[in-house]
Amino acid sequence: MKKYIGSILLSILVGVYLGKFMLNQYDDINVFGVSSSVDTLYFLEAGTYKTSDEMKNNMSNFSYYIYNIDTDGIHAYVGITKKQENAEKIKEYFKEKGYDIYVREIAISNSTFVSVLEQYDLLFTNASGNGIEDICGQILSSYEELVINENQNEGNS
Repeated sequence: MKKYIGSILLSILVGVYLGKFMLNQYDDINVFGVSSSVDTLYFLEAGTYKTSDEMKNNMSNFSYYIYNIDTDGIHAYVGITKKQENAEKIKEYFKEKGYDIYVREIAISNSTFVSVLEQYDLLFTNASGNGIEDICGQILSSYEELVINENQNEGNS
């Protein structure tokens, strides 16, 4: 038994040394966690409808809109922004034109769209009149391209 004590102690020391060496290697490596940032955006809703025909009839006065089918109906949106001030500006613009617009907060995890939206939000600062509606149309078009179409493509894969 005394013959093996030296070998056992040597094995334990070598194991501790190699273990410490391996752990120190991980300290030097930049490890990035897998996470997805979620941003809360303001969607400007023009109405909720029971049928697509009803929605199309009521939304015919808008130059551009998108919609989402949910359990409680079809939600039609005329604008998206990341800033509360811009949401109020858009809401007031459509209110002056005679429309009731509701602001809904929706979480989005598409960082590409959010960065594009931030650029459009800068344009809202100086926008007025029909410029607001034009910017809203551009944003909705980008949303369709970057979020809706991407989600549909992922579903088909």
